[in-house]
Amino acid sequence: MKSRRLVFPEKGRCVVEEVELAKDLGANELLLRNRVSLISAGTELALYAGTHRAIDVPENKWAKYPFRPGYAAVGEVLKTGSAVKGYKVGDLAVHGGSHADYLIVGVDPWGAEVALPAGCDREALVFYKMLKISITAVRLAPPVFGQNVVVIGMGVVGNLAAQLYKLAGAHKVAGADLSQARLDIAKKSGAIDLAFHVKDKPLKECVKELGEFGAEIIVEAVGSSLAIDAALKAVARKGRVVLLGSPRVKMEIDPYFDIHATGVQVIGAHGAAVDEQIRTRDKMFLFELLSGGKVRVKDLITQRMPFEKAQAAYEGLLKETDKYVGVILTYPG
Repeated sequence: MKSRRLVFPEKGRCVVEEVELAKDLGANELLLRNRVSLISAGTELALYAGTHRAIDVPENKWAKYPFRPGYAAVGEVLKTGSAVKGYKVGDLAVHGGSHADYLIVGVDPWGAEVALPAGCDREALVFYKMLKISITAVRLAPPVFGQNVVVIGMGVVGNLAAQLYKLAGAHKVAGADLSQARLDIAKKSGAIDLAFHVKDKPLKECVKELGEFGAEIIVEAVGSSLAIDAALKAVARKGRVVLLGSPRVKMEIDPYFDIHATGVQVIGAHGAAVDEQIRTRDKMFLFELLSGGKVRVKDLITQRMPFEKAQAAYEGLLKETDKYVGVILTYPG
């Protein structure tokens, strides 16, 4: 059986390649037909743009060209392996496989995550992986009930993190971004109470709008050195700075004035830092938040594009951040 999938043969290029799928499934594998997938504007875009930190690390065998992107998709189950339980033909499977029209995935945390009835909202559920990333910040830096939170970066992950902090009991949640359009989306989706347009006003000045307690938690959801530095300078005394976005370059900080003297905690919020038991418990909880509409994602969808047009999607996410936020790729059939 032939399939088409996306590949980055080199920096700045995304093409469709044709592959032959294995004739026989492994015992714990599924044959899927993708229905929708979501582009990651973090890891995927960094690999497309050639800015991912691991590209030049010889020990890292994953982040290399040719790279086949994709880890947030919903596919229809066409066939199941002999040992697969919980999935049947016709189910929808939320999975972490490639952007491809047909593919084989395992039943594990990096393959299929859960089986869902065919009538589920595919476009809502395709945000599961991004929501799973976003909750990392809340799990590692939960708000004390009534604390103020600022999230820097109102892309998909930042928007979802802001929504989760509101659900977790934050008092005021503010979003900070260079893009007014992204801030407008965040307000429309109910993710934030206050919008800080930091293009012309430094974050340290913006957070004064939060009142006497200031920004007690600042979540950096971009991976930008400038944003990390701004967070360290704007966070309240004894506050917490959470690095949710993956930093792309090395940077210098002032550990005395920005951390030591102010009692600030800096928390790395990579997914691997969360206990696996908590991740397992969160699985159905996150699906319920999406399916029940407690986390709103419809306003985040700015484009729906055939997966063959993905090159334009990556270029848009890279260069037109006012227009491109959540890009869903669609598939024939």
